[in-house]
Amino acid sequence: MEGRLRRLCASADLPAGASIRFPLEPARPYAEEGFAYRAPDGRVRAWVNVCPHRAQPVDLGDGRLFNAAGEVECQAHGARFDPSSGACVGGPCFRNELRPLAVVESEGEIRAATEAA
Repeated sequence: MEGRLRRLCASADLPAGASIRFPLEPARPYAEEGFAYRAPDGRVRAWVNVCPHRAQPVDLGDGRLFNAAGEVECQAHGARFDPSSGACVGGPCFRNELRPLAVVESEGEIRAATEAA
């Protein structure tokens, strides 16, 4: 699996509560990038930046991924997702979840899958 993962950043460059965006390859309509997030527990998780409600980027419009409560929130329609699991927690996501991407942290680096399925 690690052979298919691309380096995103040094571990130290992604502190708890921070996120980083990265391009998916090859880019597809409404699936051009992913984002990785370091949860308060220290784990790094990554998802495709697409809301399952309308297949639009989560950050469409103002570019924000997170709301004031710390949830991932679709800027177009208000679907909200748990940043630790990607699960729908409210709004028009109808129990769908963000599409996860494989992510590995080792030897001081964070690597993630960058291929859009």
